[in-house]
Amino acid sequence: MSPRTEPLRTCTGCKQKRFKRELLRIVADPEGRVIADLKGKLPARGAYVCPDRRCIEKLDKGQLIHVLKRDSLLDNGGFELSTVVAAALRERVRSLIGMAQKGGKVVSGTNLVEAAMRRSPNRRWLALIAEDASEAIVTKLSARITAGGVPLRRFITREDLGMAIGKSPRSVLLVKDAGLARAVEEAINRYKAVCVREVS
Repeated sequence: MSPRTEPLRTCTGCKQKRFKRELLRIVADPEGRVIADLKGKLPARGAYVCPDRRCIEKLDKGQLIHVLKRDSLLDNGGFELSTVVAAALRERVRSLIGMAQKGGKVVSGTNLVEAAMRRSPNRRWLALIAEDASEAIVTKLSARITAGGVPLRRFITREDLGMAIGKSPRSVLLVKDAGLARAVEEAINRYKAVCVREVS
């Protein structure tokens, strides 16, 4: 029996064919609101786009109406598709962190993270430091985390990190599940690619 072929889709922005898993799916709900279908499972006709601001900015409202075969779409407060996608990706990160917390796979707080890094750092973990963490904490933890070979990303606020795990604000946390750590890092990478505008 031959191995199943991975499906390809065409980016609506740049028109390049890529593996489906590498693209973002855009759909509209019954009311006409544009949604980033990050899991690719919503029951609606979808448009695929690279997780890249340049491709997303090539899509205008008229083009999406045509691809999604809709009569109209709501403006979503100005129809900034990159804003819609970025918000969905931020929520995806928070949701994944929450899943890791429920599974007992999160260590949070400066002292507990330091202790975990001293005991047995694992290259398949992921460390997150809040964007608004103090520089003293960033300096103190960054060296220890990177020396242990653990990937480190700065993302969202202390309040957001705390809310994601149902606790008070946190400056740092470790995701200690390889699959969830990989999914969180991918969502962060996509978020940054969608948000960063290239300077010409």
